[in-house]
Amino acid sequence: MGSRIVVNRSEAEEIKSMGGWILLFGRRKVGKTFLIKNFLNYDIYFFIRRDGRIRMENGNEKIDTGGMIEKVKRGLVDGKTVVIDEFQRLPEEVWDDIASVHPSGRLILSGSSMSVVSKLLSKNSPFLGIIYPYRLGLIRAKDILNSLLSYLSPEKAIEVAPYLRDPWTIPLFTSPEKFFPSLLNILPYAIPALIGEIFTEEERELTKTYYSIISLIGEGYLDYREIASILYSRKIIKSPASSSVLPYIKNLRDMGILREIKRYGKKRYVYEIDSEPAKMFYYLDSRYDLSREITYDEVKPTLEKLHNLAIERFVADLFAELYGGRVEYLKEANREIDMLITKRNKPIIVGEVKWGKATKKDIESFEKKTENFYCRKIFFTRRKIKGMRNVEILTPEDLLQIGIKRRT
Repeated sequence: MGSRIVVNRSEAEEIKSMGGWILLFGRRKVGKTFLIKNFLNYDIYFFIRRDGRIRMENGNEKIDTGGMIEKVKRGLVDGKTVVIDEFQRLPEEVWDDIASVHPSGRLILSGSSMSVVSKLLSKNSPFLGIIYPYRLGLIRAKDILNSLLSYLSPEKAIEVAPYLRDPWTIPLFTSPEKFFPSLLNILPYAIPALIGEIFTEEERELTKTYYSIISLIGEGYLDYREIASILYSRKIIKSPASSSVLPYIKNLRDMGILREIKRYGKKRYVYEIDSEPAKMFYYLDSRYDLSREITYDEVKPTLEKLHNLAIERFVADLFAELYGGRVEYLKEANREIDMLITKRNKPIIVGEVKWGKATKKDIESFEKKTENFYCRKIFFTRRKIKGMRNVEILTPEDLLQIGIKRRT
């Protein structure tokens, strides 16, 4: 089944409607090349290899950098759409040549390196003001769910959708039952390689500070002040001030490794690992040491806990997309809200996600802790519970009525 799953990404329509020259960037393995080749229209396509060699799609002759630049310029002057994939691997001295033919044609540059993105848009860059940056992240919740509903029931689709948002996992998927053991087996190899590859592209080593920050956030430390305190106590940084870790955290955010979530009612943020498979790896590694051989049964209780949290985050993202809001964070000692969606800083949805057995008592408890919220209240669970007035009970099947549709 995995090879048959093709996700129609809504970003493609946004990119098509933009016009002009575009820089498509994002973390490696989020599907930039797949999106370009399957959902965007282009006339000429170049791919820059790691060793600097150039591959031209449908081109038989060998081509060097100079020959490629001439073909790019000629194609743009002729009004064609030209793609240069992994653009950051080209030498910077060719930028002026390419920029000289603007605004002719349509140029799409694709890259994974944040340092090159920064240089490309810096005040000294010939591309400043003539190219529009577009960041591609994980597959949107609505897009992956729409695609999965062609193959799975709504409940089964919700089970696997949080993980399949990271496109590299899609080829692993054959069935919900086989997917998680397969994912667990590959995590110790895939995640370190993926993260290490990102830092290689940034032309710096994966330092102890970066690795420690990712690991702590993977373990569940979301507050950067607490992370700074722990790293200072371990003598990894020289000061316990949050300013000692924030530049690292923001780099990780810009690379697409971390996501930034605003604390509700405050001007501060928490940070999470964006990818559920990566989050799973770092959490399990901190508790079981994945460098040794482990079995699925050994970690299954922890996986179930992580799985419930992954579904909770996925449902929050889904409703934020469906209703044009923003996910915010509200988890305190005396009150914990699974799902809080705001629009213009005002709550529009509060919700609880109960993927295990749910009862009326759970709903009454949710209603009590959200009594000061005057907005839509949703309790999301597998099975319908009747007899509740002030809380909307939604199941996976109900999603088909509120904006999620099976692909035909």
